[in-house]
Amino acid sequence: MVETSTAEGVADRAPLGAHLLARLDRLPVITPHIVWITILTANVAVEYYDNVLFAYLTPSIMKDTRLTIGEIGWITTALFIGMGIGGLVGGRLQDRFGRRQILLYSTVVYSAGAIATGLCSSFELMFIARVCTGIGVQAATSAVLVFIAEMFPSNSRGKFVSIVTVSWVVIGPVVSLLALYFIPHGGPGAWRILFMASGFSMILIPLVMFLMPESVRWLVSRGHVEKAEKLVQQLEIRALRKGPLAQPQIAPAAVQELTLREVLRNRRILSMLAVIALGWFGANLGNYLTSNYRTFVLSDALKFDDTTIYAITLIINLVCIVYPFLAILVVDRMERKFMVLSTSILCAVPLIGYGIVTSVWAITVTGCIYAVLAGLIPIVYYAYIPEAAPTEARGLGTGFIFTIGRVGGALSGVLGAMIYSDLGRGPLMSVAALAYVVPAFVIFVWGPRTTRRSLEGITAEELEADTAPAGKSS
Repeated sequence: MVETSTAEGVADRAPLGAHLLARLDRLPVITPHIVWITILTANVAVEYYDNVLFAYLTPSIMKDTRLTIGEIGWITTALFIGMGIGGLVGGRLQDRFGRRQILLYSTVVYSAGAIATGLCSSFELMFIARVCTGIGVQAATSAVLVFIAEMFPSNSRGKFVSIVTVSWVVIGPVVSLLALYFIPHGGPGAWRILFMASGFSMILIPLVMFLMPESVRWLVSRGHVEKAEKLVQQLEIRALRKGPLAQPQIAPAAVQELTLREVLRNRRILSMLAVIALGWFGANLGNYLTSNYRTFVLSDALKFDDTTIYAITLIINLVCIVYPFLAILVVDRMERKFMVLSTSILCAVPLIGYGIVTSVWAITVTGCIYAVLAGLIPIVYYAYIPEAAPTEARGLGTGFIFTIGRVGGALSGVLGAMIYSDLGRGPLMSVAALAYVVPAFVIFVWGPRTTRRSLEGITAEELEADTAPAGKSS
């Protein structure tokens, strides 16, 4: 009873926008959430389809277009360039025009880029097509994650991010089967058909337009309180069919509103985003150092034959199916920054072992354990990254962090080649393990607590810490 009266007192003093967000946070999972996550998962699946497809079809593309291996390398890099642009530009546009709007436009951009890839034959045009695809893919991914953070119940945001990533373990085998059938039987241009099939993602556009609302938090941040109120009321009506709703819980410090300029001048918020960006950079560097050379070292360093290598790879890929379902069970049960550190440490152990052991069974076991744990890490970050930024700059902050992560992926190629050629597979895997663990420790020490918390409460805590007198800041 005391808690209720306190909450009511806070609600009476709070601006309408803050009260609306507290009402949104108290909602249980209802039918609209299921509809939204289905659309978002389909969107992520199509994005991932394009990424995986290019890797599978590289030999066919080279044969049909007569592109050199060097040109293919630059075209692969073009996707990362586009992702960097899409993270920053798409994130800024999200904050200005809305999450839903940018999800719509970015879907059009990456679909058009994928279709254009299937139509291109020259290096120059394909490079441009892959840049466009990367812009759309990263802008869409950021919009998806920000929408989940802002519109889904705070006690299950991580679970819904995990559901979205189920598409990762589904699309890989689908692309493999499509390539297995179409490439041998479809003629020289069969790869083009598979890329142009990405155009089916256009069907998502009317689904987003008519079945997904704009983010309530974005509406409030832009002053569209009446629209936000109407949307929250509609959701509450549905939720009441499942039973009475809890009292809205509003933290008194959470009612402060910020402009984008104030956010960008706040040292505490900027340092918090920089800490998480460092962690995501390390996770990407560790991941790509491993994935770029995990199969190659079996042939070059251990001299395994192709049959053995493919068998090990198949087993690892099959075992990987479990990691998004494991994430659904655990991701909202522990604090994000603790899970980042613990999974990074646990991931590092089999990774170092992968660089030491020599037998087929030991390679398979360490590879499987590493793959499952490494699959959990991006899911935790995907939930964590948009939670850490204030609503007024959540799109830009998320995009900035993802762009820094892409730099880690880009550096992995050159760095991995240097380490492996000079020192061998053991040091390579050890450096990858350190790339995971060291930045994760930084996050554990200085990163914010976000699991099951109101996004406004997270921001308020950081603002309070920034204005606290020296010696009292947390």
